[in-house]
Amino acid sequence: MKLAKAMTTLTLGVLMSLHMSPALAQNSAKEGLERIKANVNNSKANLQEYEKNLKIVEGNIAEVGKAKSQVESQQKQVQQQMEENNQAMGRIGGQEKELTGYINDEKNKMAQENQKIQELEAMIAKIKENQKKREMNIADYQLQLSQLQEEKKIWSSRASSLKEQNDQVQQKMRSLASEENEWKAKQKGYQGEVKRWSKEVERQQKISDSYNSLAEVK
Repeated sequence: MKLAKAMTTLTLGVLMSLHMSPALAQNSAKEGLERIKANVNNSKANLQEYEKNLKIVEGNIAEVGKAKSQVESQQKQVQQQMEENNQAMGRIGGQEKELTGYINDEKNKMAQENQKIQELEAMIAKIKENQKKREMNIADYQLQLSQLQEEKKIWSSRASSLKEQNDQVQQKMRSLASEENEWKAKQKGYQGEVKRWSKEVERQQKISDSYNSLAEVK
């Protein structure tokens, strides 16, 4: 923008004419005319200077108007951008609130999960403790099983010995039974003979008794 030049001050002649005393007005007409002529020239010079300055001022005003229009356009753009920025800030604020809600929700869920983890860890610790007890029980049961297996071997060995003894006893029983059957068979034979000979003795005794009776009669 062009800067307005400093306005030219009134010429010394104009000032002198404006403040001239009545005594000085009585100077000669020639001096008066010359002064008037000088004043006219000075006035014209001042007019030209003021007109020049006026053009400069008007040009500056035009430049200011253009600049103002540009600034107003910029202001509208800035206001529009500010409105868009406010909308964006509002949107971001809403998203921040939403995300903050998500974060708090996740934190709450994490806290709940941590609580569950602690419960599970306590449960795992209890299970591990139970497993140690079970391992001790298993070791004890295995020891008992080993002892039972050793005892089983003893009983199994004894069973073999007993089976052998039983086989021997059975063999003896069979032998004795066979021998018993033989003796029973002999017993039966002898019983038959005893019975037969008992009858025979009885018969012979009757014969003897009869004979003796007849002998006594004679």
